[in-house]
Amino acid sequence: MASDNLNAWNTNAAFWDTTLGDRGNDLFQQLILPSVRSLVGPLGPGSRVLDLGTGNGMIARDLAEDGVFVRATDFSVDHIRLAATRARIAGKNISFGLLDLLKEDELDRFVEEYRGDERFDVVVGSMLLKELSDLEPLAQFVPKVLKERGRAIFVNPHPCFHKPAAHRVMELRENRQTGVQEQVHWIKVTDYLHIDPVQSQALRGQSEPLTWYHRPIHEMLNPFTQAGLALKEVQEPSFDDAPVPSEIQNYHNYPQIPMLFIFSLQKR
Repeated sequence: MASDNLNAWNTNAAFWDTTLGDRGNDLFQQLILPSVRSLVGPLGPGSRVLDLGTGNGMIARDLAEDGVFVRATDFSVDHIRLAATRARIAGKNISFGLLDLLKEDELDRFVEEYRGDERFDVVVGSMLLKELSDLEPLAQFVPKVLKERGRAIFVNPHPCFHKPAAHRVMELRENRQTGVQEQVHWIKVTDYLHIDPVQSQALRGQSEPLTWYHRPIHEMLNPFTQAGLALKEVQEPSFDDAPVPSEIQNYHNYPQIPMLFIFSLQKR
């Protein structure tokens, strides 16, 4: 299934790049980028950042400030090509390269390349854990490429309130005091602990579905803490702006439901 996702990403890369553009959709602009920024904190000259599963390079570009070294990796050659083009146009000095997070030989070579002072202050992985059939290679890799007290930040769809565990539901109710019809939105969860891999059209309109691997929260965190990383902070952001009644499926209609589960780890 890992090869299926690689083929799908190479097929979908241009569509994602065009659709998301430089700053992404509302999920990136309102939730992902601000949350990552807050967890990364200030980056000074000489700071080193590793962006895993960079996609079109959005987070890498956001963190590539003056004097900050950013290495951005992905296993899709088409994503890397498109991300490098956007970085060049934006005047961002980012080092790009291929890296498959399921291939231990590639991870070992990367560790050998970035040793000692070449290790990273921050590792970021946005929306990638759901596409990995096994988290163990990544969990063992991260502490090896982090400096002492370095941090790793992972962004994921919330496993409790997002597909494939959860389904959005809308009820049309008549207010008994006013007689006005009102939309009531809620989340229905029928399975959580054990869900087989599913096919997902992550961005509506993409031509090839992706294989998603659902994990409950403990299965998401345990590989990293067992590898020696300490859990430092968890964020569960939701859209808290105006609802969109004309689009009943829109996540902006669920202000009390977290879209994302974001966690920060630190090397002990």
